[in-house]
Amino acid sequence: MTHVSSRSEKAGLPPGSLVGVTGDHTSATRIKTFLYNADTWTEHDPGGIAEVPPAPTCAKQSEAGNILWFDIDGLNDTAIIHAAGERFGLHQLLLEDVLNTDHRPKLEEYPEQLFVVTKMLSLDPETGGIADEQISLVLGKAYVITFQETPGDVLEPVRERIRHGTGRVRRSGADYLLYALLDVIVDNYFLIVEDLGRRIEALERKIGVRPGNEDLLTIQEIRSLLITVGRYTTPVRELAGRMNTVQTDLIDKGTRRYINDLQDHTVYIAESIGVFRDMLTNLENTWHAGQNARMTQVMKLLTIISTIFIPLTFIVGVYGMNFDHMPELHDPNGYFYIMGFMAVIATIMLIWFRRRRWL
Repeated sequence: MTHVSSRSEKAGLPPGSLVGVTGDHTSATRIKTFLYNADTWTEHDPGGIAEVPPAPTCAKQSEAGNILWFDIDGLNDTAIIHAAGERFGLHQLLLEDVLNTDHRPKLEEYPEQLFVVTKMLSLDPETGGIADEQISLVLGKAYVITFQETPGDVLEPVRERIRHGTGRVRRSGADYLLYALLDVIVDNYFLIVEDLGRRIEALERKIGVRPGNEDLLTIQEIRSLLITVGRYTTPVRELAGRMNTVQTDLIDKGTRRYINDLQDHTVYIAESIGVFRDMLTNLENTWHAGQNARMTQVMKLLTIISTIFIPLTFIVGVYGMNFDHMPELHDPNGYFYIMGFMAVIATIMLIWFRRRRWL
């Protein structure tokens, strides 16, 4: 979501001015660090930037020392953001982009860092909606810094791998940590797309049996969610492709193979979204066809009823005239004769309609 009012606050300010563009003004800024190598790890919640361990400077920290993951959760305290920039030598334009949380996913190169911006998507189990949150990642020689908008994320699997020493994270460099974080974010896209796929299949079965007026609204809601996922998936695919080709010593050749796999995942997600969009279009056409068929049946039934009652109405109209000299007017059984005659006419017409397969 673009926050126009917050953007307007930056009008006229010098480039690099730290003014937040975020919709959440209540979350406190929290700091968490992981310092690890192949053998040990420490997890710490420092009270301020001064307590953060110094950034490792060796590019081969997986062999010689530690890798630092410095996570800032919440962007309301610009003083902490500025202090983090001073501590790690981050460019002011980079910090400005961190606080502007309406960016398209992208990759930027700086002299000593790579700067990655992407979106974390999460599915609300209660409403079925999708919440998006910008996450900014900075890759240094032996550290990764993450800036998140609000508390709560999808990165817990990476934290568990660091704590328990599973996978390659503890044995690899900071570039692999960056890949692992992006991979978890993209894997969460899979969960959302699969959930939308299940919704579409359930809707397909329902529309095939008995379409309802609420189904069209459901189709529009799911299409909107697919557009949201697709809007972030396509740039992430471009981002992964650029990470594979960018000329930098910060990304090892072995890690590029994993990044290539990440790009394949984004391609698969994009293709799945395209397939689901086509399915929704077909479902919408099926829904309209079903509604038209139901309307046709209703109109057909009403037409048949009207056709049957045309001669009956004519007979009733004739015998409703107020003439003194009319045949059967004073016959004691005249009413029963006319009712029987009308019943015979209606029966003959129904039989004829049935033989013509109009019923």
